[in-house]
This record gives sequence, structure tokens and C-alpha cells, in this order.
Amino acid sequence: MHLRRAARIVLLLGAALALSGCVSGMLAKRLVEAPNRHTPALMSQALREGEGLIRAMTEKRLVRVLQVPAAQPRAQIEVMVLEPADYRFGFKVEHTLAQKDEPATLRVRAKWDVTNGHALLTPKATVVLLHGIMMSKETMLAPWGLALAEAGYRVILVDLRGHGRSTGKWIGYGAWEVDDLRRVIDELDHRGLIVGRVGVLGLSYGASVALQWAAADPRVATVVALAPFSDARRAIREFTRVAAPKLMDGFSDADFQAAEERAARLAGFDWSAVDVLAATRRLRVPVLFVHGGRDTMIVPEHSEALFRVAPPGSRREVLADDNHFTIGLRLDEVGPLVTAWFCDHLQTR
Repeated sequence: MHLRRAARIVLLLGAALALSGCVSGMLAKRLVEAPNRHTPALMSQALREGEGLIRAMTEKRLVRVLQVPAAQPRAQIEVMVLEPADYRFGFKVEHTLAQKDEPATLRVRAKWDVTNGHALLTPKATVVLLHGIMMSKETMLAPWGLALAEAGYRVILVDLRGHGRSTGKWIGYGAWEVDDLRRVIDELDHRGLIVGRVGVLGLSYGASVALQWAAADPRVATVVALAPFSDARRAIREFTRVAAPKLMDGFSDADFQAAEERAARLAGFDWSAVDVLAATRRLRVPVLFVHGGRDTMIVPEHSEALFRVAPPGSRREVLADDNHFTIGLRLDEVGPLVTAWFCDHLQTR
């Protein structure tokens, strides 16, 4: 009797361990698998809404779309070049709510006119825009793409590998993306599309990739980092615990660490190659950091740590009532900071 009971316990433990390994494996895969293989609803909506707009803008020669080959691992990176023009762009933040224990929410209204092809402006510098994880270049078109193009910049919107219409089986949190972006600039420069100095604005995942890229590519003159993470593995855990709390129930730090290590092996990189803090310490160009004070997905301590090691002349702003989702839409508050920053550091005054 006792032997049977012991055997049942052993079988149950074995099943639990197998299930744990299965869950760990599933989590590992999702941490590095290309998001566009399981396109989130928001990305799908942005892609659908962007198709007609981009076609109209292409016909007016306001936009051109290019494919740039990436070498390791192989991928095709889709890039949209947005010309500076008078788009009659309006982006109004209609309402902000911030209760005592609740994050801010925004209602925004955007409008623009793509019929003004005759109103092209002479580009005074180049700004690259990098989206957040599970997003695409279309999500950066408004407000940042149109606002900066209207301010006179040639704007380069990139689908990071595994996002939007770029290919690639795995993402690398910067491990692969830095070389991808170098190749993008190489190709655009070869085509005569890089004008003046190059600045980059990144949001969340894109902000941390931007910092790593700027540390490795002397062509980048300055960075604007909206809600960046300083430690990719810590950020993944924080993000997952907020975005998918049920998944994390009963999942220990040791389990998560095992999933992270397995994820890196799947994608073929080492987490030591994704050291945003070390990259920021190596930077020779100033950074504007902007973070939401109520961000629980990538908490403000991340940008605080980065700011402490950033080059002289860097600046950090915290919008007390904003969160991870609203900070990238605050053209009313952040827009003037960004345009003034690029004017100063891309020497376009």
C-alpha cells in the first residue's frame, strides 16, 4: 500500500516537473519569438490602417518603403522614409485623468493631410524612429513621425526584426538589432537619403535598442529615450508580471531565470550582449530620457539608472501622472522637449 502511494507521488511529481518544463519552454519561446508570428491586435490594426495612408503618401512622393537585408541572423528589415512636408498635422490631447491610485489615461485626436505633396521642405537632418515591443513602424507615424517631418526632418521609421513587415524568426533585445540598424544607415547613406546629422528617438524596447546602437555607431549624434529599460531581463520580468499576472502565478524567479537562459539559447545570443547600462556608459553623445512616473511595466528606476551613467549634457524628465502607454503619446508635453533637443544636438537651429 505504501509502495503504491509512493509510486503515485513519484508519478505526480514527475508530471508536475514535466508540466513546469513545458511551461518554462513555452515562456522561453515567447520571450524571443518574433512578435509578428503571433500579431497582436494593436499591431494588426496599425498595419491595416497604415496601408491606405502609406499608399497615398507614396503616390505623392512623401514616402518610400525599402527592404534592407540583415546578415546575422538573416532577415529583411522594412524601412519607411518620410519626407519633411507641411502635413497640416494636428494632434490634440483632449483629456487626461489621474486619480490618486490610478495611472493616467489619455484621449487624443489626430488629423493630417497627405494631399500637400507640393509642400515638401528641404530636410535639415535625419531622425530614426524605433517602436516598442509588439508594435510596428506605423505606430510611430503619429504623433512622432509626422510631427518631426513637419519640423523639417527626414524621418526614418524602422520595423525592428520580427516586427511589422520585417522578417526574422527571433528578436534579440539589441543583440541583433544594433547591426541591423547599422546596415539600414549604410543602405540609406548609399542611396543619398541620410541628410545632416542622425538622431534617434525610441520608445520602450526601441529606446533601449537605440541606446545600444548609439554606443556602437558614431554616426548617431543624439538619442531620445522614452521609457527605456536598463536591464533587459529585469524588464522582461516586470513587464510580464504586470501584463500577464496569471501566467506568473507560482512561477519562481528561478523558473523565470531558466526560461530566460533557454530563450537566449533558442535565439542564439548571450544576455551579456544586451547590456544597456554598459552601452549607455560607453556613449559619447547626450541623451534625453523621458519616463512616466506611474509606469509599472518599465519602472522609472530604469531610466534613473541609465541617466546616472549617461554622458555629460544628458537630461531626464519624469511626467508624474503618465504610465507606459501614455508617455509615447504626450506630444503636448514631450513634443516641445524633443524638438528643442533635436534642434540643439543635430545643429538645426
